[in-house]
This record gives sequence, C-alpha cells and structure tokens, in this order.
Amino acid sequence: MNESMSFDQRIREALRIPNIQLNPYCTPIKKSLVKESISWPCGPSMDDQYHYIIWKDDEYIIALGKPGKEVYIDTLRHKNGSLTNNANDMKPTISVNGNELRTDGSFTAIFEAFQELGRSNETALELLACLLYRNAFLQDHKLQNDQYVYSPPALVVEQIESYIGTIFGISPMAFLHYLEAIALNEDTKYHTLGHDISKGTGRTNNLLTCVNIIGVFLNRVPLIKFAGALTRPPTGIATISNKAAREAFPLLNG
Repeated sequence: MNESMSFDQRIREALRIPNIQLNPYCTPIKKSLVKESISWPCGPSMDDQYHYIIWKDDEYIIALGKPGKEVYIDTLRHKNGSLTNNANDMKPTISVNGNELRTDGSFTAIFEAFQELGRSNETALELLACLLYRNAFLQDHKLQNDQYVYSPPALVVEQIESYIGTIFGISPMAFLHYLEAIALNEDTKYHTLGHDISKGTGRTNNLLTCVNIIGVFLNRVPLIKFAGALTRPPTGIATISNKAAREAFPLLNG
C-alpha cells in the first residue's frame, strides 16, 4: 500500500473490492480450506474434542473443536434427499487467557452484537460490514506455508478498535476470526451434506446475511426487504447483492 496516501485513502484501498467475478475467484480457496478442515482428526466426544487453532494472540485463541454437535444428529437432510448426520461438524470456540468462553454463535447473538456496536459507533459498524463482505469472498485470505490464512487488514481493524474497544466482549480482531471460524464450519458442513459451496451456500450466504442486517441497522437497507428475504427459500438467510452492498457501503468501491 502506498504510504504517501492519506489515512482515508489507505482505508479505502484496504477495503476496495476489485472488479472481478468474486465467486470464481474465491471457490478454489474455499475448497482448499474445507479440504484442510475435513482432514483434521476428530476427538472421541463433545467432552473430549480435538481443537484446531485458526488464530491467536497474547490474550485470545480462536479454534474449531471436533466433533461438533451435528455429528450426533442423524436427521439432517443431505442434498440427495437422504437423512444423515454431519460427520465434519465443528464447534467454533473463543478462549481468553487460557479459559474457554461460553458463547452463543447464533445469528441472534451475532446480530445483537452488531446492533450494540451500531449504537456505540456507526463508523465502526460500517468498517466491520466491509470486512465481512470481503471475507464472504475470501479477499483477505493469504497463502502461508501452503495453507490459506485469514488476515484482515490491520489498519482497518485497528481503526475499529480505536472507536469501540471490544465487540461481543472480545477484541475486534478476535471477533473477526471467530466469525471466520463460523464461516469455515458453514462451508465444511454444507460441503459434507452434498451442496455446491461455489454457488454461495455456506460461508458466503452466512456473511452476506450479516452484512445485510448491518445495512438495516445503519438505515441503508430497508427492514422490510431484509425480513422478506428471510422468509423466502432458503429460509434463514437474507443475503445482500453485490450491487446493493456497493451502494450501501461505498467504501467497497475504493
């Protein structure tokens, strides 16, 4: 990044989405991440999981524990129509100074965190939305030692932290990696159930729904439009389109 740029220009450059076809770009990275997560051995039980660290710093550890609860649910619907379990389900976890937090990674809990952040600082929420949009299409995954690693632009994350300190009770960087753990599990689960994750199923739908509700909280997306999308198949998601995202969050345009 050009250091002669102003701070605002550097933020915009860090968030700019290139004018490319995003799904074809991100699909090979998705498949590589899923292949890796499936290769991780599974622990004996939910009480004796094997944990795989995807990010850590001096205070936080974000990991995925195997097995997840859906390994033991045999009424899940495979793409071919059969009932099965999800053999590769994982549990995203947050540890603070060595102690695992009791967390609720549901849409409801995450949306509440977004709403609280918006009430505290709308600029921070806008920056977060842009980072989540980028992660929906794996724009910030870097190849390190033959593995893709999520590495959101530090400049933007530090700016968010300067506004609000914590999100979800943890640092913004830890929160972003927690959502990355959820997103990776979504891709892994849907792939295991026979879905084509190159079409947006999994991570992309999950994160674009998060971006969309942030647009609602910032009064840039009509609530009725978001609510209507939630009720249409596939129910439970309400993704934002590329066009709508660029209109609601112009920082994505650079």
